Amino acid sequence: MVAGEQGCEGIETSAGAIAADWVVIAAGLGSTAMTQVSPRPVTVQPVLGQAVRLRLDRPLGLPEFQPVITGHDIHIVPLGNADYWIGATVEFPVGQQPVTADPDRLDQVMQGAIALCPALAQAELIDQWSGLRPRPVDRPAPVIELLPGYPNVLLATGHYRNGVLLAPATAIAIREFIAKS
Repeated sequence: MVAGEQGCEGIETSAGAIAADWVVIAAGLGSTAMTQVSPRPVTVQPVLGQAVRLRLDRPLGLPEFQPVITGHDIHIVPLGNADYWIGATVEFPVGQQPVTADPDRLDQVMQGAIALCPALAQAELIDQWSGLRPRPVDRPAPVIELLPGYPNVLLATGHYRNGVLLAPATAIAIREFIAKS
């Protein structure tokens, strides 16, 4: 960030400086480093999650209405064309060891998803994913607020395991905040 008298005046990139009226930090696990300029930096920790993408012969329910189905901390997210994202595990690191994906945890999520929606038992596995997600430390997720000390830098980070579900609402909240300012 390029600091100025009125807050942040832009960002510095490998291609040079870019002027900006507003900056939104939405860097997930990279947000911790980017907020170190603040008197109260935001800290996010990595938590591993696993999910799968499945394909059915036909969509669940009505093709024109495909809601997200959530139950027992399991999400069934429609992706279109009878594809669904099923997730996700929540796997914390133990001590200083990096967390590794536990296949049994993913199997538990799949069995729970099938219990919620038995048609998923007939689905074809298209893709399997595991990755680290940003969980805020000592505060609830997500973090959507001004960066302390910067009146024109917004944080939209630390969505933890709900980023795919909260992305549209986060974009609306950020847009409305900027529009009111």
